[in-house]
Order: sequence, then C-alpha cells, then structure tokens
Amino acid sequence: MASSLQNEVHLPLIDISQFQLELERGEPNELQNHCSVTSVKEACKERGMFRLVNHAIPQNLLQHVESVSHQLFSMPPEAKERAAACKAKNGYTKFPTNEVLVFNDLPNSNSIPEVCKKIWSLPDEETAAICRETIETFATAILDLAQTTNKIILASLGLDVDTFYRSDFKKNTGNLAINHYSCEGRICSEEAALPPHTDLCCFTILYQANQEGLQIRSKEGKWLNVKPLSDSFVVFIGDCLKVWTNGIYHSADHRVVYSGWKDRISIALFINFLEQKEIWAPAHLVDDEDHKRLYRPFTLSQLLEEFVKSWGSTEPRSMFIDRFAGI
Repeated sequence: MASSLQNEVHLPLIDISQFQLELERGEPNELQNHCSVTSVKEACKERGMFRLVNHAIPQNLLQHVESVSHQLFSMPPEAKERAAACKAKNGYTKFPTNEVLVFNDLPNSNSIPEVCKKIWSLPDEETAAICRETIETFATAILDLAQTTNKIILASLGLDVDTFYRSDFKKNTGNLAINHYSCEGRICSEEAALPPHTDLCCFTILYQANQEGLQIRSKEGKWLNVKPLSDSFVVFIGDCLKVWTNGIYHSADHRVVYSGWKDRISIALFINFLEQKEIWAPAHLVDDEDHKRLYRPFTLSQLLEEFVKSWGSTEPRSMFIDRFAGI
C-alpha cells in the first residue's frame, strides 16, 4: 500500500449524548461546561474535522439506508436517469469517478418523495414507498444530529448558543447526498475517486459506512488517512463557517482515494446558509489585534456564482472564498 495511506489522522471522539441533557433542559449555554468542547475547538482550528459517537441514530437504520443505497445504484442506468439532476439540483448525477443522488433544501422540500417516485416508478410503488420511508427517516435523524452539532460548535467558540443559533443558523437547510464509488477500472491504489476539495457549506456530517478511502490534508500539506469507525459520523468544517468564524476555524481539505474496496457508499449532509443570507463574522469573533476582520460580507448565492464560473477548473475551492477577502 502506498505510503500516503499509512499515515492516519486521529480525530477526537465527541460523545454527543453528553450534550443532549442540557439541550433537553433548555440550557444550551451549559454545553460550554463540557470538557470535550475544548477538544471540538482544537480540532476545528487545527484539522477542521472531528468525529461524533453515541449519536442515537439506530444501527439498524444505518444498515437499512446502506442497503437502499446499494439497491439504488445497482439499478439499470435508465432507471437512475429518470431522476437526472438539473444544474446540481435534486436527483441523480453520474460523474467520471462516482455517482450521486442528491436531495436538496431539507427539511423544507419534497425532494425525497419526488426523486424516489421517479426512480422506482410503476410497477414498483411498494419498493418506492419502502425506500422513500427509509431515506426520510434517516434524513430526519441526521438533521436532528446536525442541529445538536451546530450548537456544540457555537459553544466551542464561547458564544451564546441560543442567541447565535436563532439569529444565524436556525433557518439553515440541508442537502443530503448519497454517493457511490466503484472499483471498476481502477488499478492504482492512490487514484482519486473524489478529487481534493473543501466543502462550500457551513459544515458537513458524513457517514462513510466502514469503508476506507477518505483522506484529509494537514496544514503542512500531507495527506492523512481517516480510518472508518463503525457507528460514527465525521464532521467537516466548510468554507462558509470558516468565514463566519473569521478564519478561527479551518476548512478541511479532503479527498477519496481507491484503497481496495469493491463498492463504496458514503452519505453526507451539507448544512447551508440560506442563499440570500449575508455571511458575516459576528463582532464577538473580531478584534483589532489578534483577529482582524478577514472577509467582506457576501451571500451563499454570490459564492455559488463564483463556483459555477470556475466549473471544471483546477482552482482550489478555497480560492472562491479568498475572492471575498479584505474589507
């Protein structure tokens, strides 16, 4: 195995169950009293990643959504193409190295039933109903997990959790992406199944289904292997949250490489600001000496315009954010 796969990053394990009691009591600022909040802060500053355990999403639900995903991607191309996505919106897209099914604007849209109905059309109504229910149940569970994760991130910054969650994050939406990578035609152990990139969103919650291949780039430029851990989720800080924290938190550069798997399924939830919301670091995270304001305000819509303009280029995604640097 190539040397780049021999270097493993050790992500802190954040037991999310210990935070839930304060949230159930309506005391979100008590999250700051947990010792693991310090681990979240250090991880977000240095790696832009941490790992969630004891998340309360049932193991059988994870197994069911994996099974549905494998079933989906094993269907004939014409069935998947019935739900072909338009301009990266809801639906199915085939890329050179992988294929993906996306459900956008959750929980505010009907994308899951609409896409499932297209793929599992008549006479497969019963199958469509089962698959739709599985994906909807999983989506609800991971959106709840994202809400708690969001509040933990705010607590790690030392902010008033309730105030900033309600003002900046409560109306955020999620895009759920089910990814499939195949070993077909792959012979190189370091071949990129997903090229290096940062996520444009606030943060991503990823389930990688016990499959290797995920790597993160260290600040020194070294690729490190993120080992799968059963029944856990990996959280990535995205570009928009990097901006919102005034560069305090690091946007994780990551990729997927072929590492001997036959077929690889991963499921990612991307949490996004509303497209017209102004993204602007709060004054609490800005000062005139150590943390001067790094970015001028912009909207997610403006950021996506820059991304679309550069579609197909080799320019790092971080450059899209850098276009908004300076005041």
